[in-house]
Amino acid sequence: MSDLPPHESASDVPEPLPEDLASVAIPATVRRSPRFGSFIGTGVGAGILVAAILATFLPNSTGVGRFLVFLVLALGLCLLGAVVGGAVATSLDRASSPRTEPGR
Repeated sequence: MSDLPPHESASDVPEPLPEDLASVAIPATVRRSPRFGSFIGTGVGAGILVAAILATFLPNSTGVGRFLVFLVLALGLCLLGAVVGGAVATSLDRASSPRTEPGR
């Protein structure tokens, strides 16, 4: 989907001059931000690891089996780990972004 009329091709359009480009160009900067998915995934992985350690070493007095204890712990700790990972990514993103001026 081009802005060109159907009878014109890209080679028929003249090359823009540097003066024309300078008048329409918008200055921009590239900002590096953390990958939120990686932080949340790390939190989920840490939750599974902690759940496996707790299910293995804590005494099992429930009578339902270690796997079910692991599964319930993993679900809860994965959710907690994802929230903590998202909070860390958000705080790092906020700390790395430049401060805007009040008038902007």
